[in-house]
Amino acid sequence: MNRVMVYTTEAAVFLALFALAGLLSAPFRRPLREEHSVTGVVPCLGILVGRVARPLMTLLLTWLFTKAVALCPICTRWVCTPAPHYLAWNLFWASALGLAVIEAIAVILFRLRAKPFPVPDLMRNIIRSVMLFVVFFAVLNGTLGVNVAPLLGASALLTAVIGFALQGVLGNLLAGMSLHVVRSVVPSDWVAIDGIEGEVVETNWRETRLRTVAGHVMIIPNSRVASAVIHNMTQPTPRRRHQIDLRAGYEHPPGVVTQELVEAARSVPGVLEEPPPSAFAVGFRDFGIEYRLRFWSDRYYDRTSLEGDVTGMIWYRFDRRGIQIPFPVSAELLGKTGVGALFHEKPADVSAIAQNLRRSELFSKLLTDEKGQPLLQEREIESVAQAVRKLLYTRGESIFRQGEEGESCYVVLRGRLKGRMEHSDTTHVTEFELGAGALFGEMSLMTGMPRTATISAIEEVEVLEISAEAFRRILSMKADIPEHLAGLVAERSKQNAAALQRLKEIAGANAGDALRRESILNRFLHLLGRR
Repeated sequence: MNRVMVYTTEAAVFLALFALAGLLSAPFRRPLREEHSVTGVVPCLGILVGRVARPLMTLLLTWLFTKAVALCPICTRWVCTPAPHYLAWNLFWASALGLAVIEAIAVILFRLRAKPFPVPDLMRNIIRSVMLFVVFFAVLNGTLGVNVAPLLGASALLTAVIGFALQGVLGNLLAGMSLHVVRSVVPSDWVAIDGIEGEVVETNWRETRLRTVAGHVMIIPNSRVASAVIHNMTQPTPRRRHQIDLRAGYEHPPGVVTQELVEAARSVPGVLEEPPPSAFAVGFRDFGIEYRLRFWSDRYYDRTSLEGDVTGMIWYRFDRRGIQIPFPVSAELLGKTGVGALFHEKPADVSAIAQNLRRSELFSKLLTDEKGQPLLQEREIESVAQAVRKLLYTRGESIFRQGEEGESCYVVLRGRLKGRMEHSDTTHVTEFELGAGALFGEMSLMTGMPRTATISAIEEVEVLEISAEAFRRILSMKADIPEHLAGLVAERSKQNAAALQRLKEIAGANAGDALRRESILNRFLHLLGRR
């Protein structure tokens, strides 16, 4: 066998061993994709295995190959008297194994401390490649006796030619190195680059990839990233301020409007408590006072959705407080609709409210006698309905919270509500659901005790608010109603030991006295001005 054939065979064998080692080690190298997020000893061991898998597998397959070839008489001389190429091959991969172990240990030490590795991936790849080239030339010179000076000179000339031909590619490479060194953008950052906004999903030697809110992957060359103004919405902290401008009518005091704006922002999940939301009047305009609401979140990338939730919450709170948002009115529109239709609330449909009250648990459970007959007549119900308000609440909004004082109760007209009761044992939580016709909050109204649960809207809900004034009208309709309700509430409290226990947890030992029939009756008489 001539020398060319020998060299060709050796090269083919080495390439086959390298390819087979890559194929067999691929499953062990998969944990490297999650290297930046792993914590704990066992996952970190996966980093070590992944780093050493390819060189170790190459050495192992090379050893097995030599053992197999040793059984072949024709190849015995080559194996028993190791060829220089064989020794150089093993020395190169042994050096690569050592470098992989050192790199893996360095990464693991940082991951065990829950700290990011200070050298970016691209720089690590470049450093690893340079060191492997150094090992390669050292093996050529030391083991095979090859004079590497001409190779280095030729490689320098080749590098110059390639650099001239691939100026754009090298520009991206150098820009990528710069971005990785200064860490302007790293994976998981939310950034805006030249008007393209999205999450950084990958940075490599040539490009930076962003995933937009719409799910599109935008590929931006590193040279363009390096020359652009980068708006990083994640670093050094994801906390960002939002701003919403709106107007309210001159007839509403600015203190009331700003308070409603602040409470609307606070009640939206995703708005940070610190720094707290703030609102203030910024100027007088033609159709009202202009206000500015500011609040903070760590979801600036999702600002359209979050600001939409806050805007919706403002509308619901303004609607319940009767705060009007002014708008320009043309003469044509004014002539068609009239001033009253545009700027005055529509009169409440008392008959519809009375009908809803009659069908609710307020009457079916509280305002009926022992025979099931209603205690109030149609005319009396309509009188009560005049003091009842229809209110709208949006999804996720709380009607009231556990522990708050309560001077009203509610009837559900449409939609679903969720109740949540927390006990002194914080691990024990009771949840329930309310639907159309349900009555809730009546115990606080009748006894003066704090709310025993937090009630929030599962979806948009419409409720009737029975205020203290409406309840006072109910008590004054007939002389026996206060005693009837006092006895009924006291009896229900005795039967519901769990509710009594919750009240004691919230209000203390006085809860038992407050739920006695005499105490409830005294409260009713006080509401009527008789005590």
